[in-house]
Amino acid sequence: MSDAQQPPRDDFGAADDVVTGFLLTERDDANIAPPTRWQRILARIVTSRELVTLAVVVILFVFFTLGNPRFASVNILVGIARRITPIGILSIGMTFLLIAGELDLSVGASFGFGSVLIGQLASEHHWDPWLSMAVVIAVGLLIGAFNGTVVTRLGVPSFIVTLGMLAALRGAGNALSGGVQTYAKNTDQFFYHFFNGNVPGTRIPNMFLVMLILTLIGALILATTKFASDVYATGGNAEAARNNGIATRRVKMICFVLVGGLAGLAGAIQFGYIQYVPGNAGVGFELQVIAAAVIGGVGLFGGRGTILGSLLGAVILAELTSGLVMIGARDYWDGVAAGVVIVVAVALDELLRRGAARTLARAAAQRA
Repeated sequence: MSDAQQPPRDDFGAADDVVTGFLLTERDDANIAPPTRWQRILARIVTSRELVTLAVVVILFVFFTLGNPRFASVNILVGIARRITPIGILSIGMTFLLIAGELDLSVGASFGFGSVLIGQLASEHHWDPWLSMAVVIAVGLLIGAFNGTVVTRLGVPSFIVTLGMLAALRGAGNALSGGVQTYAKNTDQFFYHFFNGNVPGTRIPNMFLVMLILTLIGALILATTKFASDVYATGGNAEAARNNGIATRRVKMICFVLVGGLAGLAGAIQFGYIQYVPGNAGVGFELQVIAAAVIGGVGLFGGRGTILGSLLGAVILAELTSGLVMIGARDYWDGVAAGVVIVVAVALDELLRRGAARTLARAAAQRA
């Protein structure tokens, strides 16, 4: 990768690299003993946000299983897999957008509007559900394109633009459905059997498998492509990225469009699974998606994050929702627990990176 393609790194990101190097390599100072094998392993764990998040997933699973052994049953795990599917799909696009330094608060409303739209097309107007899904995805892409255009061309903050779009889509969804739940018709069609079914010979939901495939594709794109380096560069330092020849407006536009398209897809998949559109479809999803990304280590101010981290964050939220109910907690405590986890995750991340920055400063002073 050329220098022009390398994403600018913030001080915290540079600090992570330096601290990792100090922990994983031998020091030239003869008075300091080289790190042991276990110290190197610990350093790798501490400096990998994904490993830390995965550890939290495992700890929560063990905790809730000890509280109620039924938590580890196949039925509960399948339920968790179905629950995280829409959040997981939405978090893919949100991860790209957050890394690029922008935010979409309308993603939950886009999801809900997509669910209403496919319900109207497939049930009320008797369109083929697969064609209806294609239309919903196209509408989602247009919604994302509108958000991206206003943000990148008019300079309106994404918070304001997408907050307004959230309200607009909520109203449009209610107007389209008349405020009445829409139920699927002709549910013997393959569309409904597929998204409500499992991988043959297993209990793995087809919708969960679709999410995993999309997650893998998103992760590969974010890890290996030039576009990904442009996304990281745009979110890390937009001015430096522009000076290096990166079309930051185009990068952000693509990320907004991606979010919109995935929101439409997730809404269509959810309709195929539950086969009706609830009145509160997608309400609060934007907070869950952002929470999943933040818990997974995606920077709210851009420049860092991974798809895997966001998926693990979604798993943590799903574990909290199911696990607290399983151990006898009241329903609203899952929201409290999720809020606490978000604050703790961000606080720990901030403390770790500040410590890394101080270590970088001391190392630079020692070398001077």
